[in-house]
Amino acid sequence: MSTSVTRSEAEASPQAASRRPTALVAAVLVAVFLAVIGVGMLLLADHDRTAGPLRNQALVDKGATADVISQVGTALNQVLSYSYRNPGPTNAAAGRYLAGDAIKQWHTLFTELQKRAPGQKLTFVARVNVSGVDELSGNTARLLVFLDQKSTRASDGASSVAAAQVQISAVKTGDHWRITELHPL
Repeated sequence: MSTSVTRSEAEASPQAASRRPTALVAAVLVAVFLAVIGVGMLLLADHDRTAGPLRNQALVDKGATADVISQVGTALNQVLSYSYRNPGPTNAAAGRYLAGDAIKQWHTLFTELQKRAPGQKLTFVARVNVSGVDELSGNTARLLVFLDQKSTRASDGASSVAAAQVQISAVKTGDHWRITELHPL
């Protein structure tokens, strides 16, 4: 009997020995497969963070979104308001809050107004009603702004309110947002 046990053990050993490398190879292949999937997922997540929807911080950073809305709203209220008696504050606001193409765009809008305003005694007061940040990425933002601009003609007391929609591009320098493009819609 002892011979048959020994023979069975001898016969079992080659099978067990051949199963061990197969199991080891399978475990290594599964580990490699999981590692490849893990690296792929990390690369995909990084791509989504840098080029996908998470790149747009307006969707995830409420504080930064509120900051750009607040600063751009303040800027537009000052830059788009005008008094024939004292155009200085509007011009100063344009110098403080505008940069790039927005300077030319604002100048185009206000050149004719500055010619007509003294004769008609025109005053404009702009008030931002609603703003939304379409895209916020790093130090750049794009907004859609709805505002009212009340005009008053002192010569005859006539007043009117006009609604406007403006697409804004802005750049943050330090802690301050400056408007770089003004596109009336």
